[in-house]
Amino acid sequence: MYKIGGALLILISLAICINSYKKFDAIQNGKEVEVRVIDVPVSCEVSNRTLKSYFRFEYNDKEYTKNIKGEYCDILKRAKTINLKTNTDNSVFVYPNEKLTMQYITVFSLLIIGIVFLFKKSKKWRI
Repeated sequence: MYKIGGALLILISLAICINSYKKFDAIQNGKEVEVRVIDVPVSCEVSNRTLKSYFRFEYNDKEYTKNIKGEYCDILKRAKTINLKTNTDNSVFVYPNEKLTMQYITVFSLLIIGIVFLFKKSKKWRI
């Protein structure tokens, strides 16, 4: 049972790692673009770990959504446009000063726990 859980955690951490790499690439090598803000939810101030708020924006005649970081709520409510960074195929948008520290910690933690579970020996219960 531990081996299945460990393998599952490793797969989840690899999926998060791929997404994080796309964001990292956009932060490091992406181009800064100006996007048109379409809609900002009224409740953007209450965005937290469990309740995420997203705003809608348009870039190159396509609509996208992006989570609202706390410091951007007031800016998004007032602005018609905002600067974001994007990768070459415009599939990932990040704030110009966005950090990925928590995603790196999550990936590393899940990977370590998955490896521990994968190699943990199951103890048989003795009665």
